[in-house]
Amino acid sequence: MTEQEILDRIRAANEQPFDKPQNEVYIEKKSEYAIKDGVDYPDPEYLIDIGGVPTMPKGNLVALSAKWKNGKTFFCDIISAIFLGSRAFGQCTALQSTGKVQFFDTEQAVSDTARIRKTIKAMTPQERHGDLDVYCLRNAEIDTDEDDNKRISRFDFIKHSIEQDHPDLVIIDGIADLIYNYNDVNESNDMVSRLAAIANEHNCCIVVVMHQNKGQKDKNMKGHLGTMLFQKCSDVFNVEKCGSVFVVSHGVSRHRQCDDIAFKLDANAVPMDAFADRQLQVEMERQQAESNLREMFSGLIPEDGSPVKRKDIVERLHKEYGIRKTNCYDLVKKAIITGIIVEIDRTRIKLNL
Repeated sequence: MTEQEILDRIRAANEQPFDKPQNEVYIEKKSEYAIKDGVDYPDPEYLIDIGGVPTMPKGNLVALSAKWKNGKTFFCDIISAIFLGSRAFGQCTALQSTGKVQFFDTEQAVSDTARIRKTIKAMTPQERHGDLDVYCLRNAEIDTDEDDNKRISRFDFIKHSIEQDHPDLVIIDGIADLIYNYNDVNESNDMVSRLAAIANEHNCCIVVVMHQNKGQKDKNMKGHLGTMLFQKCSDVFNVEKCGSVFVVSHGVSRHRQCDDIAFKLDANAVPMDAFADRQLQVEMERQQAESNLREMFSGLIPEDGSPVKRKDIVERLHKEYGIRKTNCYDLVKKAIITGIIVEIDRTRIKLNL
């Protein structure tokens, strides 16, 4: 077949009209999917307020990521407890006075999942304990034979639970256990799309937990599944352990970003507010960084107050510390802002004695 014949066939196929049934479906869906003038499309309902910023939107997926054993499940405990009325975290409040939480643990043994329920209840008013359901799906199947009526997959169990119990907040810890291969594009896209559709249809917020890549500085979620989550989730939260304090940052949001949350564990491994601890930690880190910066420039600039050329100091920083020149200029600016050095004119600087 010639190239022209192939082009003619493609053109003919494109010009072929829809058959009648498909055309009728299109016309029906066209009205359903179209954004119309004069219609009030309200903002999503939010479940939690963090520092004056509403978050955890119903009808959406939210992702929570961290390195291995860096506090992901504890943060899931915290947001569950906050939604159920806990005031253990001063800057966080629930935006609904009623509602239900369903927590699905796919990773841990049943004794560890039982500890999740105990931890959430320890932070939650007793009258709301009945609004919490926790399930251990570690022994459930990833997939099942359609003809086997005595088994149910992890995803199908979650789907039916949401359909029957109508929770407001759903935690899936973790999503990778709902599929065989988190690096499979089709599996990953299918699972994220199905969960997003469930969240939208049943107007609940589904929070999914996903591990980050192994590299110390790589905070991306693992595999194609992580990529799909980053693309389709309304919000992505990150948890990082800093000494004895866990810091939760609101990495990505389609709306407003929340302030960081800090928590630590008490003697019973129950999360507690660590805002003051984190503030002290940050101040100590700031002082240490400033001290290191002062020591660095004290070894490069004469201590008698004699001026030196900025470009000469940049060159020495580059050679003696192996710092890129663009970063060297940034260090000089930072030293000027912090008062370590003084800018005499556009080309010269000196130590601030």
